[in-house]
Formats: sequence, structure tokens, C-alpha cells
Amino acid sequence: MATMYTVGFNLAVGCAFARVAGIVAGAARSLMQRRRFEVVRFGVVEAITLLEPVVLAVTAYLLLVSRESAAAVTPGEAIAALAGGLLALAGVALCVWTLLSWRQLFVGHAVLPGQKLVTAGAYAQVRHPVYLGGLVIWCGLSLCFLSIAAAAVTVLYVIPVYVVYMRSEEAMMLESFGDSYRRYKGRVPMLLPRARASRD
Repeated sequence: MATMYTVGFNLAVGCAFARVAGIVAGAARSLMQRRRFEVVRFGVVEAITLLEPVVLAVTAYLLLVSRESAAAVTPGEAIAALAGGLLALAGVALCVWTLLSWRQLFVGHAVLPGQKLVTAGAYAQVRHPVYLGGLVIWCGLSLCFLSIAAAAVTVLYVIPVYVVYMRSEEAMMLESFGDSYRRYKGRVPMLLPRARASRD
């Protein structure tokens, strides 16, 4: 049980910090390319969303330092820890798949000159796979530590902010891609994949 618990919390916390590192690297890349963007959208929604990786890092750190001794955990806690760690790992895998589906992925709301609408790979399943990956990591962290606080942050902050952020992004995409994006939006769900998502 101790090994299961240790593997689970190492996975969950490692995945949380991997996401934070990915966002920081993506933000640095976006800043370096900022002059290349044809369209940029930055407002209150985008500013509030910038806090999410900081909140994730702080939450993961606090959970890590306040965790129980592995020797003292119950079988249920050990199972939850491993399940949460595997769930967080699935979230990271989804983020990596998103990056492989669109190598130009960057942080923020912008459109590159000549950018094509990406509808293959992870984007054939949901319109916002990288945000789904982020939510899965948050859920994994909450489950791993059976943390009501982490679950509350996920439900009260992360989900509402992501939804508003995605809607802002979609408004920009509609302005940039028009009917192509409207058709894509009609075929592919926003965040929760269907059993069989439509493909081009």
C-alpha cells in the first residue's frame, strides 16, 4: 500500500509541475513570437487565466508537503492516490497529444499569419484538448490526495475560468476563420468527447 501511495502522489505532483513547466515554456515561446501574430486578444479573461498555473503549482506544493506518511495510509487512500496519479498522467498525455497534433501550439489567444484551422489528431475529438488535459490533471491531483480544497479550486475557479477563456478563444476563431470554424464547432464537442467525434 505504501508503494502504491508513493507512486500515485509522485505521479500526480510530477504531472502538475510538468504542466506548469509546459505553460511557462509556451508563454516564453509566445512572447518571443509576439510580433509574428496577426491577431492578438488579451483582456480580463486572459489575465485571470494566467493565474491558473501559479495556483496549480502552489496547490501541488501544499498537497505534497502536507501529505500523510506512506506507512499510515489506508488501502482506500492508496488506491485513490494511484488512481489520481494515473488520471493526472492521462492529462499530461492529452497535452502532449495536442502538441503533436499542432506543433505551433502557443500560450494565449492569437492567430499566426497564414494559420490553418487544425481539425485533426486531438482536435478531431474535442475543440480544446489542451484545456481538457489541464482539467484532467486538476482532477487527478484532487483524487490523489482526496483533497476537498483542490476539488473546490477545480470546481469554483479552474472550470469557470476555462469555460470563459474557451468562449473568448472561440469568438476570436470565428472572426478569423468564419464558416470553417462554425462548421468545425458544429461537428466537434467543446470539451467532452463523444463516443465517435466527426472527422474531416
